[in-house]
Amino acid sequence: MDRNKYIKAAAIALIVAAILSLVVTIGLFEHFSETSGINLVFMLLIPVAIAFNLFAAYKIYTGNLKFIKYVLWLYIAQIVGFETSEWAFSLLLGFSLHISWSIDTVSITINLFALLMSVLLLKSMRSAIKAQCSL
Repeated sequence: MDRNKYIKAAAIALIVAAILSLVVTIGLFEHFSETSGINLVFMLLIPVAIAFNLFAAYKIYTGNLKFIKYVLWLYIAQIVGFETSEWAFSLLLGFSLHISWSIDTVSITINLFALLMSVLLLKSMRSAIKAQCSL
């Protein structure tokens, strides 16, 4: 499949996200070296997100339309998160860049990186569909 600029940009962005996640993980391990328990369990899940980003970059670079759709929905689910005084919800896979707004006891968080990736993946999916139709 012909790799156009959107597919290349999405793959490069996922590789950059994996590298940034690795840098953050190394910093967290150095900072929390004495910490035990649930924090270490969550920190050990970060390499899974790094591996997922690298695998997704490979699959998207090869133009796998099914996988582009799957990753698109994962990044769409990461765009909005919220937190109340009782509980919170936010899905994060790897690198994230947030903007938060607080209204009384509710905080709404927008993940700008997930928004950027959703746009890139949507454009990649459309170009992959267009390339398949032209065959």
